[in-house]
Amino acid sequence: MPSELPAGGRHIELAADANILSTTNGKSRISYVNGEFVEISGFTEAELLGQPHNIVRHPDMPAPVFKHMWQTLGSGRSWMGLVKNRCKNGDYYWVSAYVTPILRNGQIVEYQSVRSKPETAHWQAAERLYERLRNGPVVLRAGGFRRRSMARVGALIGSGAVAAGWALALPPSSVLVLGGLCSALAMLGVGSILRPVQQLAQHAQALTDNPVSQLLYTGRSDELGQIEFALRMLRNETGAVIGRIADASQKVGEQTQGLLDEIDAGNALSVQQQAETDQVAELVNAVASSTLQVAGHEQSAATLASQAGEATLCGQRIVARTCESIASLEADIQQAVEVVNHLQSHSSEIATVLDVIGGIAEQTNLLALNAAIEAARAGDQGRGFAVVADEVRGLAARTQQSTMDIHHMIEGLRSKVLSAVSVMGSSREQAAASVGQASQATDALRDIGLRVEAIARMNAQVAATMHEQSRRTEAINHNIGSIRRAAERNVEASGNNRGRASQVLQLSTRLHGLVQQFRSSASQRR
Repeated sequence: MPSELPAGGRHIELAADANILSTTNGKSRISYVNGEFVEISGFTEAELLGQPHNIVRHPDMPAPVFKHMWQTLGSGRSWMGLVKNRCKNGDYYWVSAYVTPILRNGQIVEYQSVRSKPETAHWQAAERLYERLRNGPVVLRAGGFRRRSMARVGALIGSGAVAAGWALALPPSSVLVLGGLCSALAMLGVGSILRPVQQLAQHAQALTDNPVSQLLYTGRSDELGQIEFALRMLRNETGAVIGRIADASQKVGEQTQGLLDEIDAGNALSVQQQAETDQVAELVNAVASSTLQVAGHEQSAATLASQAGEATLCGQRIVARTCESIASLEADIQQAVEVVNHLQSHSSEIATVLDVIGGIAEQTNLLALNAAIEAARAGDQGRGFAVVADEVRGLAARTQQSTMDIHHMIEGLRSKVLSAVSVMGSSREQAAASVGQASQATDALRDIGLRVEAIARMNAQVAATMHEQSRRTEAINHNIGSIRRAAERNVEASGNNRGRASQVLQLSTRLHGLVQQFRSSASQRR
């Protein structure tokens, strides 16, 4: 991926207080970057995490520099140097990098790199030297300060001694001996004086042996440059620690501020929870009261259901007796129908007899008429017989009239009997239908009784459930009370936590101030 990025962009100058941090795992893959790293690189944090750190390496960086860096880090020592990094858009920036291996149980588990703004003269010198390194090996002379100093002082003292000898008009041989002796003594003296410098340079070299960075940071490749570079390493080590502390304090401040915001939000929610818990408690109390009322109503309903059951049983008994009465009435009607049918039959017989009587009366009337005719023929002798014949004819006429009247009465009676038979048939059918309906009513009342019993059982179960619900509602009310007390303690704890978080934020602010003070002091020492 680094080779795919553009190069040759413009130079980006860092801020004076730049503090660019990153960490990589043992395989040199990025595990952490701070905000300044993200901002200057142009990548997002997601694009950086998990990627090889050379994602920001500029192609102008010579391989020997990184080779020396990895050799130094692999030995467990820190490395410092000037590095040219590339942005995502092809721009570049120079940093003074201080890289430290983090060991755990003797194994390197992480590399942390703290970068700051380099001096302009330093990175410009690095541009020139790195170009030479890219073109081939570069030999950097190391040491020689003690020898050069001894030679220079010896030559100077020797020359002075020779000049003094000539001024004193000493023999030439004595002048040469005096010059050589003074030069030797001067060299021995200077060598003795500079021996601690040589030893200090050796200690500095044991601390850090980086000729390229030493030359770039100090402009010297001798013992003094070695000592100065070692001192810079120590200062930068302190600066790296301060940079990590500054980054950590900034993160702590941000997290603490976020914690304060969360505590305030949690406190507001706890207060809201208290209010809502109070409302829930009121509702639960109302539900409990309603539950008790419902339980009372269910008990009353159970009593009414029991009474309804008893009334249903009573109704069943009444309907049963009604069925029996209707059945008896049906039997009586049937018997009456039979009697009326017999009456109708007898009426028919009487009508037959009346017809016979009518016929006899008619014949008697004819006979009386004939007798009257014969009596009229007999004259005075038949007058008495004519009177009798008239009487007989009148009696026959009356008999015939009475027979007709009786016949009409019997016809009316037969009509009434037929109507009575029809009415009794209808009554019998209605009685039979009433018996069926009464039987259905009995079945319905029996079903109603069963349902009333079921309702009574359900009411009893509902009443028991309501009592259980009332008990559970009391338990819920108790739990809500516990929740409210817990919310009160939570509010109190939130207040305490906010106070502690405020103290942490103040400490973070003070720590950040101390870091700035250390940085200012380090800048002044430079």
